[in-house]
Amino acid sequence: MYVSQVIMASLPNIEIVSILIIVIARKFSYRVIFSIYIFVLCEILTYGLSMWVINYLYVWLILALVICLIRKLDNVILYAVVSAVFGLIFGTLCSIPYFITLGFGGGIAYIVNGLWFDILHCAGNLITTLLLYKPLTKALERGLKAFI
Repeated sequence: MYVSQVIMASLPNIEIVSILIIVIARKFSYRVIFSIYIFVLCEILTYGLSMWVINYLYVWLILALVICLIRKLDNVILYAVVSAVFGLIFGTLCSIPYFITLGFGGGIAYIVNGLWFDILHCAGNLITTLLLYKPLTKALERGLKAFI
């Protein structure tokens, strides 16, 4: 997750962390939390502490929880739609600390200012999930068989 995030950092809200969380949560259920928080720790060590850390502590867990609830279903379209919706609402989910610290106007401004990035995030998540869901799932299965 961390390496992919660093490599793709120059792209505006295009990432594969979402699809990686989906694949890991489907296989390992709630234990995905360990990989999420290792990812967040690596991000903190690289970029330092800021408001985004608060967001990362809960936003990725929301995606993981949704996937854990539907993880028995093996449907690439379903996961692509969930990932796309997550990308679209990512900025709104991240706005919670801004509503608290900057008030209602600050929270709304944060959401409006990030709409274009959320649209890009939505499209990127849709495409990456459609393209990578099956190969990543198969790679994880092969890796686990080789490891076990």
